[in-house]
Amino acid sequence: MLPELMSLFSTFGIDFVPHFTPLHYLPFIARSRSLKSKPALAADGFDNCHFRKKSKNNDTRRGFGRYAFLTVEKSPRILNAKLKAGFPHIAIEVPENHFDDIEFHLCKFNVAMTRRLRRGNKPGHKESPQNGYYYGRMEIPIGISPEEKLDILSANYPQGQMVEVLVPGELSLPDNTQIVCFDQNDEILCQEILDALDVNWAISTRRPSGIYNRQDPFVESVKAFLDSALENPEWRGNCLEFDDV
Repeated sequence: MLPELMSLFSTFGIDFVPHFTPLHYLPFIARSRSLKSKPALAADGFDNCHFRKKSKNNDTRRGFGRYAFLTVEKSPRILNAKLKAGFPHIAIEVPENHFDDIEFHLCKFNVAMTRRLRRGNKPGHKESPQNGYYYGRMEIPIGISPEEKLDILSANYPQGQMVEVLVPGELSLPDNTQIVCFDQNDEILCQEILDALDVNWAISTRRPSGIYNRQDPFVESVKAFLDSALENPEWRGNCLEFDDV
């Protein structure tokens, strides 16, 4: 049972639930003030090149295509890899109490990368309080009920294990959303974006846990992308590549 008057995340000292994204996606996110699932983005006119090509197909095939993805991790490996390669990324931090009144599910496995699936004659990960349970056609167990989510966090978060936070459809972002950058020059870019769109989210810079080799060619491509995205609200990108770096 959760302590009285405490939300699920605050029970574990989690103040914000982050979503990590390439910096050049911020205009789309700030304009809609939301994080969207793949079907919701497709309905808005974004084609396949908008998505991470290494995860989109896996997410959908494994039964998770309808979710917007966040995490309780502060420094996931994929973020560290992108920063080390030099491609600007940011964190969009959603206050934990914003989740009190919305539907969300938890998964302790990396949905896109885990190789152990309940598919065909293979049993997949074992169902248990710490792993979660299978629902519908999902090939990976999750936690849906308050008790299941509490069990997953209790068994995994204190040990530093990853836990993905899955929001069906679309997550509206509140006014006290925060943007975290990993270089002061990226913070300047983000502030220009929010100013242009009249969005008053707080922005800060934090030292990443790994190395950020900010690369000028990537930065120039991002700036050109941002110019187009801010100039034309109907523009849906130019397939700027970031997934192979």
